[in-house]
Amino acid sequence: MLPFLLLPVLVAQAPAPASVIPGAVEVAPGVFVLKGLPHPGLCEILPKVHVVRVVDLRRDDEPNLDCEAEASRLEPMGIQYLRYTVTNHPTVADFDFLRTLLRDLPRSARVLIHCSNGNRAAAAVVPWLVLDHGKSIEEAFSIARSAGLKSPDTESAIRKYLAANGRT
Repeated sequence: MLPFLLLPVLVAQAPAPASVIPGAVEVAPGVFVLKGLPHPGLCEILPKVHVVRVVDLRRDDEPNLDCEAEASRLEPMGIQYLRYTVTNHPTVADFDFLRTLLRDLPRSARVLIHCSNGNRAAAAVVPWLVLDHGKSIEEAFSIARSAGLKSPDTESAIRKYLAANGRT
């Protein structure tokens, strides 16, 4: 009988399932946040897991920014590359645009969102998770932190946006 008593403990300690995209966190079905840049080897995996769009949130002044190289690797594989610059203090327009982008994805489409370290990419999904998917604010922040959200300034911008949309 003892082995059955241990089963709940073993289940509770089981690790979370690995993402189908190495280094990325699946924040909702088909929506992945990457902590860092998609290297060429990672780009080769994306069509195999049916990613149809990559959204790059890096600014012009960031190191290793080569949008043309990233786009030229992805587009021949049938993956749309979209660059939308976001700072550590995302604006209302940023959150509105990113929510629309995520809401308008076809149901079975997969998207990868990235920035240089995951902070802004993780922040981009919080309003969408809360306002469009019914997640609680704390659950959405927990998901975003696991995906790379670190900056208190970025978190503050998210909370202001959520409050302006009636969620506190």
